[in-house]
Amino acid sequence: MAKTESYPARQLRHRRNAWMRRNAKIVGLVVVGTIALGAFASVLMLTVPMPARLYVLGATHASLVAAGFHLLNTAFLAHDQQAVWQMRGAWGEDNTRNELQRAKRKRLIWGWVDSVELQAGDIDHIVVTRRGGVVVIDSKWRNQITTEDVPAMAGSSRKAALRAEGVLRSVLKRESGARHRTNAKPITVTAAVVLWGAARTGVPGNANIDGVRFLDGRQLLEWLAELDGHEVPREAARDVIKLLDDYRSKVTAATR
Repeated sequence: MAKTESYPARQLRHRRNAWMRRNAKIVGLVVVGTIALGAFASVLMLTVPMPARLYVLGATHASLVAAGFHLLNTAFLAHDQQAVWQMRGAWGEDNTRNELQRAKRKRLIWGWVDSVELQAGDIDHIVVTRRGGVVVIDSKWRNQITTEDVPAMAGSSRKAALRAEGVLRSVLKRESGARHRTNAKPITVTAAVVLWGAARTGVPGNANIDGVRFLDGRQLLEWLAELDGHEVPREAARDVIKLLDDYRSKVTAATR
C-alpha cells in the first residue's frame, strides 16, 4: 500500500514553505553561513594532518547541514504555533498507521485508507476489519487532556463516522454490478479515538464516551483483535478499499 501523506503533514509542509518564502533573507543567511563553515572546516582539516581526516571531514559536513536544517525548523516552529499542532497531528497519524500495518500483518484487518478529505475536514483512517465492519479512527497526539477535550473529541469522532458512512454509501451506490452488493448486509461503522503522547497512558481500559471508543495507541491491536461483529468477506473488503482509495485520489486531486 502506497503511503499517503496525512492532512496535518501536508498542512505542516505548506506552512513551512510559506514561512521560508516570507523569511527568504534568514534562510539565505543560514545557507550561506553553513557553506562558509563547511569550506573553512575543509581547508582546516585538509591542511592539518590527522588520522581518517576524510571521514572526519564528511562527518563534519553532515553535522553542519543537519545543524542548519535544525536551526531553520526550530525558528519556524517558534514563530508558528499552528505548525506545532500540525506536527503533533502528523505524529499521531503516523503512529496509528504503523499500528495498522502491524494489524494487517497479524490478519486482524483487510486494509485501510488514510486521510480522506471532505468539504468539512478530513477522516484520518477508514479501516476495513475482518470481523468488526468498518472502523473510523481519529488519531490524536496529546500531552494532557482536560474535561472539555473528551466530549469535543467524541463529537468530532462521531461526525467522522457519519461522514464515512456517507462516503461508503456514495461509492458503493456508484459501483454498479459489484457482485458482493446484492446480498451483502449494511457495513457497520464504529468510531474510535486513538491517543498518542503522554496523555495516552491515562486512558481507561474500557473508555467509551457517547458510543466512541477511546484507546491508548499501544492497545489498538489488542482492541482490533477483540472485535467480533460484522464479518467482512475478502472480496467485499477489497472492493471497498479500492473504491475508497479512488474516491480519496479524486477528491485530493480536485482540491489541489
